[in-house]
Amino acid sequence: MPRTYSFIARALHWMTAIFIVALIALGVWMTERAAANLWDALTNTLYGWHKLIGFLVLLLTAIRIIVKLRSSRPPYPASVAPAALKLAAVVHGALYLLLLVVPLLGWAAVTAFPALITLGGFHLPAMPGIPQDQALAKQLFEIHGNLALVLAVLALAHIAAGLHHLLIKKDGVFQRIWLKS
Repeated sequence: MPRTYSFIARALHWMTAIFIVALIALGVWMTERAAANLWDALTNTLYGWHKLIGFLVLLLTAIRIIVKLRSSRPPYPASVAPAALKLAAVVHGALYLLLLVVPLLGWAAVTAFPALITLGGFHLPAMPGIPQDQALAKQLFEIHGNLALVLAVLALAHIAAGLHHLLIKKDGVFQRIWLKS
């Protein structure tokens, strides 16, 4: 049994982590500018990057799920309590669900708005079955933003748990996903 996840699984994990941090920063920055009615090239660029990276997270998550289903998972150290294993499974499941649902809601919202342009004139495809409807877009953006906050909180808890295993418990859990094996 391997002691670490496959290199592809580890690389996808860390790419997703970097993108989520970027999406949260962009999301806060762009919505603060929009709330202040600062609609200029910078605001448009922030939204463009947010949409492009969000779509990449959706694609990466789909690839991650395929890799996860086709790969073996390294065992946890025997010192990890069964309750901690159950909590980790719940958090990981919620993270995967939100990594799919949050970008899907964002994509649906920009389809309904419509605001499919990202950067350099690149347009996201419209989500099938979503009509152009400003009221629907507003609802979808609100749900997208609220679930993004839930994702951020879960990600912070996930990071805290990883650092706890790395710095305090020193039990090898963190090394299972770290890029360097």
